[in-house]
Amino acid sequence: MPFINITVGPMTKEKKKELIEKLVDASMAVTGASEQSHTVVIHEMPLDALSIGKTTVEEMVAARERMK
Repeated sequence: MPFINITVGPMTKEKKKELIEKLVDASMAVTGASEQSHTVVIHEMPLDALSIGKTTVEEMVAARERMK
């Protein structure tokens, strides 16, 4: 009974659905477990709630956008 727990930044419903499908497909291929035996939990984390050092990911993304 595979349990997949993943933390990501903000995603649309469509992207979350795609992620779930691909994670379950990959796990089924490796484990041989049935689709219905899988549980997937997605934790969506706002970009201002994650940092590398003292700089939030939100700040990093904004800085990258300014450089374009």
